[in-house]
Amino acid sequence: MPHFPSLPNSFAAHLPASLIVHAGESWYQDVAAGRFDFFEKLGVRARSEGMATQLIASGSPESAQLLHDRAHVHILIGPRAPIGPGILHAHPGYLRGFWYLDPVGVNMASSLIRRGFNPDQIDAKAARFFFNGVAGWNLRQNVSKFPQAARTALPAAFATVFLQDIEHFASPVHYIDSAKMLKLVARAADGTRVYVKLHPMQRAETTAMVQAFARKTANLVISEASVHDLAQASEMVVTQNSAAGFEALMQKKPVITCAVCDYHHATVVAKRPSLLVQVLHTARPSQAEFDYEKYLYWFLSQNLLEPAKPEFADLAWARIASARAETLA
Repeated sequence: MPHFPSLPNSFAAHLPASLIVHAGESWYQDVAAGRFDFFEKLGVRARSEGMATQLIASGSPESAQLLHDRAHVHILIGPRAPIGPGILHAHPGYLRGFWYLDPVGVNMASSLIRRGFNPDQIDAKAARFFFNGVAGWNLRQNVSKFPQAARTALPAAFATVFLQDIEHFASPVHYIDSAKMLKLVARAADGTRVYVKLHPMQRAETTAMVQAFARKTANLVISEASVHDLAQASEMVVTQNSAAGFEALMQKKPVITCAVCDYHHATVVAKRPSLLVQVLHTARPSQAEFDYEKYLYWFLSQNLLEPAKPEFADLAWARIASARAETLA
């Protein structure tokens, strides 16, 4: 039986102190069906701590009403707002099996964007063990956020550009648009091959733009190969803030990001086209000494949560207890 039962609307105003999941349309049914260990294990722990658990559709009047009730702790999955006392944001991380549970947001909106990474504070042995396990499994199994083509060796390339579909956001988060990125990378490659991979849900107009540009740019190759093969074949990866950029860190590849990004600590950030031109020629030497093993350990093991681990419930509950304390302050 799922541990976050759907809340009947008529009961919204009469709840005891509860851990309430506010789920967006694409998440609600899966949470209700108990398909995520993340929520199932949280539900078990909440009940053992004497808190009721509830699930409600985000965006409903009842959800809006409950979010103002400081008697509860709220977890949002899907909606990005609100942010405030007693509210946490959940979402799967860039690598399968890791989850955000963050007071500010997820992905490019997470609190990690403002947190400092200090490799001197990370245990090298623990980081290497973690990195080898996580990177080794993901690369061997060809695991990514979306299904990938079977692994195969590809001809070498100057770079791979992983495209997204973030330029239509009401509040822009990209520094450089897709068309400009492609043109600058293709030009900097000076005739050397550049791969571009479209996002699985790429807008038709962006797809058409890329296809038209590739037809007149001899060194630009549109590829449907695995993100891992594309990263492996390339000297560097260029993206706005794609999960594929984060995945390239598992191969210790220089990554250039051209948008607001919460894994920016491990990348070279290009906020202007002129800067992108510059860093395309300096990213490899500038990132040569970067400690990718410690970074993935810090990001994933020390800041995200892994439901498969025995300590998951304790770590998650510490964050929930902290959020609950905010509501009582």
